Amino acid sequence: MARHYAPTKKKKLTLKLPEMPSLRISALPKLFSREKRSYAPRRFVRSFSMGDMLLLMAATLLFIAALLFSFPALVKGLLFAFSALLAAAPMLLGQLQRILARKMPDEDLLVILAAILAFCIGEGMGGAIALILYRLLQILEAYTQEKGDAAFDLLRDKLPEKAGLLIGGEVRQLMPEAVEPGQIIRVQPGEIVPLDGKIVSGVTELDQSALTGNSNGRRCGVGDEVFSGSLNCGSVIDIEVTRAFSDGAITSLIQNVEESGKYETSPERMSNRFSVWCAPCLAALALLIILIPSLITGNWVRNLRTGVIFLLLSSPSSLAISISVSCLGAELSGVFHGILSKGHDCFEVLARTKTMVFGKTGTITEGRFEICDVYANGMAREELVSVAAAAESFSNHPIAQLLKAAANWTPDMAENVMEVEEIPGRGVSAFLEGRHVYVGNAALLREHGIPFQVPSRAGAAIHVAVENRYWGYIQISDKTREGSFDSLEALRSQGVDQLVMLTGDVLSASRPLASSLGFDLMRTELSPEDKVSAIEYLISGSGQGCSVGFVGNGINDAPMLRAADVGIAIDALHAWSEAEAADILLLDSRIESLPAAMRISRALRLLLWENLGFIAGSKLLLLILGLSGVLSIPLAAALSTFCGIIALLNSLRAFGLE
Repeated sequence: MARHYAPTKKKKLTLKLPEMPSLRISALPKLFSREKRSYAPRRFVRSFSMGDMLLLMAATLLFIAALLFSFPALVKGLLFAFSALLAAAPMLLGQLQRILARKMPDEDLLVILAAILAFCIGEGMGGAIALILYRLLQILEAYTQEKGDAAFDLLRDKLPEKAGLLIGGEVRQLMPEAVEPGQIIRVQPGEIVPLDGKIVSGVTELDQSALTGNSNGRRCGVGDEVFSGSLNCGSVIDIEVTRAFSDGAITSLIQNVEESGKYETSPERMSNRFSVWCAPCLAALALLIILIPSLITGNWVRNLRTGVIFLLLSSPSSLAISISVSCLGAELSGVFHGILSKGHDCFEVLARTKTMVFGKTGTITEGRFEICDVYANGMAREELVSVAAAAESFSNHPIAQLLKAAANWTPDMAENVMEVEEIPGRGVSAFLEGRHVYVGNAALLREHGIPFQVPSRAGAAIHVAVENRYWGYIQISDKTREGSFDSLEALRSQGVDQLVMLTGDVLSASRPLASSLGFDLMRTELSPEDKVSAIEYLISGSGQGCSVGFVGNGINDAPMLRAADVGIAIDALHAWSEAEAADILLLDSRIESLPAAMRISRALRLLLWENLGFIAGSKLLLLILGLSGVLSIPLAAALSTFCGIIALLNSLRAFGLE
């Protein structure tokens, strides 16, 4: 049974398009509340059908017949007129619909007016070729955009049609929409996970290459979170569903990707704003070019020819087409590499980034902690770890999970834990069996005037104090994320001038890491509020046209992601809250995706300004030649279309950005 996904799109496309490679797209929830940017509806979205192709082919054949065969002048004129009418039919219908809807005519009106004026002065060949070439350029753009849409359609087509609901030991095949959160589904080897959830039975290996681009399999067992779109390559697993299909990963991702084009780059906004008023303004200017010289000299035919050339060369459609295709290509290139942006403008801001700020835990490091030392001040080590785990019993922070695992903590142990207060960037305060307990970093104990022991070896330490008496510390280690040094050096080579690390850890644990990776600045023992203040300070001194980016993945990173000019969430597939706050999502845990995102953003900016400069320069040159009488109408139409095709071909490079 065919299924429909919101938002549905009405498509006219019936032409068979070549199949695109499967997309490497992550599974994410509905993330994109765009409070930081205004909504701008996307323009220049073309569509075409087989009928449009047949009309253009018929118009071209009539035009060629009029050129090649020795027909009488009247027959030639009729053939040119019919070919022009066939080519312009979709544009005429579109302009009529805009008028009936009380909308401003668009840039198609300029070419239509130019063709009408050309026929009026006996330049039927010029009018016909102008409409045919312009329509050809529109269809080329529509084909490119439909090719991108077809790639997203392939993602929908590969979604599983059924989910195996486990009821009383039996599996019933249902539509994924019919499965509710809390129910158990069974996924057989070779099947795609249809819904988001957690494994409750079985151990397997999941292939997430279609989601994140990472070809390495992911070993999963009981308690691990899985996402729809993952391929089960191991054994049978049972999954407790955590999200309904309508609110789930793949469905939400499709909606978010389709909506990202609504938030535009500066060239897009400039082009679209200009296009809103270009048709009436340029038509009025062409009228002045025709009327004023004609009233003075009386040479109406020559000035009409000049007006036609002006209308043909001044149309901004080729610029809008090239910009739209470039942004679409960059968006798809990012998706292929596991990089998702909330809008084209996010790539633009990233391309201007000169200062990149990093969190430490879970960003530069993997966030997988291990206990490497326990110092107990007058009590057993096991008791120290147990007290720390009890105080952290209500926290989901990775360090809290580590302590609870080390103490063999169970939920019933939390009965004697009361008045737990989580202190961001410091630790926790709690009452355990009536005793006041502090568990956190050195800054927490220093803040309350509790003397503590400084660890003798480098590394982060979790200090414990009970009733304001120091009990000891638990030292933990965290592995540096693989590829961090090379990624940071790649950012420098791409134009990032300053690398900054902000962390809540102590100096002794952070300095060796910052030194080995070559950070320019580092601040330690910071609360989330301190980190936000530091980012705002960097933004204030960044200079005009320069941006400050923040890369994070820690539990407390959301405020910093919002505060930066561009927030980047690494490993967004497993960090929902940070993904909601970020502008650009690196879906996998590989930090190498960050330089890739920078390359795509800078390449997109270069493409946009290349096309803008090329089209503006070439159109200006052609206008000068046309107004001076050097160009004929057919030559002006051909050169204008040629410039548009060159810009469009240049824009296609965006589909292969890496």
